[in-house]
Amino acid sequence: MTILKELFRNQWAAMVSAILLIVAPSENRAAEKPNVIVIMADDLGFSDLGCYGGEIETPHLDRLAEESVRFSGFKNTCRCTPSRASLLTGRYSHAVGVGKMTTDFRRPGYRGQLSLDAPTLAEILKANGYGTGIVGKWHLTTTDKTSPQKRIFPLDRGFDFFHGTWWGAKDYFSPQFMMTNREHLPEGRDAYPKDYYLTEDLSEQAIQFVTERIDEEVPFFLYLAHYAPHKPIQAPADRVEKCLKRYQVGFQQLQKERFARQQTLGVLPEGTQLAGGMPSWEKLSAEQQMQWAKTMATYAAMIEIMDDGIGELIDLLKEQGEFENTLILVLSDNGSASEGKGSNGGTGSQSFPMLSNTPYRGQKAQTWEGGVSSPLIVSWPDQLKAHAGTVRHGRCHIIDILPTCLEATGVEFPDSFRGKAPAAPHGGSLLSAAGGAALPERPMFWEHGGRRAVYQDGWKLVADGPRAPWKLYNLTNDPTEQEQQNKEFPERVDTLQALWQGWAEEYDVVPMPTKSRKK
Repeated sequence: MTILKELFRNQWAAMVSAILLIVAPSENRAAEKPNVIVIMADDLGFSDLGCYGGEIETPHLDRLAEESVRFSGFKNTCRCTPSRASLLTGRYSHAVGVGKMTTDFRRPGYRGQLSLDAPTLAEILKANGYGTGIVGKWHLTTTDKTSPQKRIFPLDRGFDFFHGTWWGAKDYFSPQFMMTNREHLPEGRDAYPKDYYLTEDLSEQAIQFVTERIDEEVPFFLYLAHYAPHKPIQAPADRVEKCLKRYQVGFQQLQKERFARQQTLGVLPEGTQLAGGMPSWEKLSAEQQMQWAKTMATYAAMIEIMDDGIGELIDLLKEQGEFENTLILVLSDNGSASEGKGSNGGTGSQSFPMLSNTPYRGQKAQTWEGGVSSPLIVSWPDQLKAHAGTVRHGRCHIIDILPTCLEATGVEFPDSFRGKAPAAPHGGSLLSAAGGAALPERPMFWEHGGRRAVYQDGWKLVADGPRAPWKLYNLTNDPTEQEQQNKEFPERVDTLQALWQGWAEEYDVVPMPTKSRKK
């Protein structure tokens, strides 16, 4: 009888195993290749997320951060289109034709459209068996109607699925230029349900894409490029009302609280001091204060709705047994800005980016630390569970995203692309650093609209405009760029300027004007 029971038990175990393989084939598939999800927010400041010090309620991203690794020194290009180019190619944006935005200046570094010479992460992964999708903002197609280039869309660059816009959305309640794959969706308020909200739509589309790839039993790469919290600053009234009270204390008090939380969380370089320059809340009229609070409450609501959708996506991965073997990267394309937030009496406008980018100076489109600093959450429980909740210091860059994803998937950078040997990525994988290795020191470069910077060995040289002078800062002692060091270290100014100039000459980097272009 005991033998029969044992035989029955073994048969039952075998049958259950077989059922599990049928019901959850994704778990078998996940053991072979990890999924990859890159989530990019638009104009999100360094300190906006709760896990980076913000009072904005982002419980799902905060929980993800607690279960994964955060980086304190991750840098972007300071502007949306160049950051997207660098993310998808692993190269500095000028090297792939996107030194500025989508205007074609007829120069190699400024064609306003992603170069066909560099393979995208989607093209590389698709060639290695991945289902590939982008949901949200593409913004790598030229908007220059006089450009001789053929416009290139996501399906032309390795993505199997696209739902979003190739440019800006214009309105969160009735977005323009929306596409599903190559089909343009109807425009105008009558084309959308009364309760439509763009961020929620993108979350639903992302979940649908992932669900379908799981059903197909293929590994997937999802690039979830949210518009939030980019202007226009819009959110459903009930969500704004929920956030309003917390902002009535004013931006000065909120910044102090953010900075204190950042120090507790350990997401700042050692010895960081809060950047000066925050305007006075008391100098605003009562009406201006209320307008500021409503605007900031709307901004916060936009981020909280994005967090809701990310939480639903993570829940799906966990329910389907895919979360453990999915690499998730969360970041922002540039620092926050005052765009779309109104003047608020002049002095209040400056406070928006200063609060969001706490503790740094500067904002979107500037190469100060506030313009180039972003959160970076790296989640991959199968490989990083032992490091859950840790913060890694040292500087890294958005050019590191592609190499990180390739190392995680075990996919080699191609030897040939479109019949030629492609130039290798400028970045390197962050997986070793996520696991505890020190980030290597290396030079980093920036230029956008004539604003430029170069970093090397703890020193940074910055010029805030095409005619602005270079200013030197020791970021080791002064992470928020408060004390200029030109007079004390003139030789270092010369060395860094020469380093930047060499990089600029190699990649056709010039102080490109805002509107005029070379015919």
